[in-house]
Amino acid sequence: MGNPVEDAKGRAKEAAGSIVGSESMKREGRAQQDKADKEEKAARHEREAEEARLEAAEAEGREQSNQ
Repeated sequence: MGNPVEDAKGRAKEAAGSIVGSESMKREGRAQQDKADKEEKAARHEREAEEARLEAAEAEGREQSNQ
């Protein structure tokens, strides 16, 4: 799973930037959120790839046992 702490920090930083009127702080907060989203997406793809590898290994085992 992605980093929910990083996402929360990014949201807080973006909100703080809005309050104090700091565009750079808002951008930094959005960047942290984007990073957390990308990490989550990468972790999801890694899990899916691992599941596919396991399924392929099981299929190969079934194939070999039928020969």
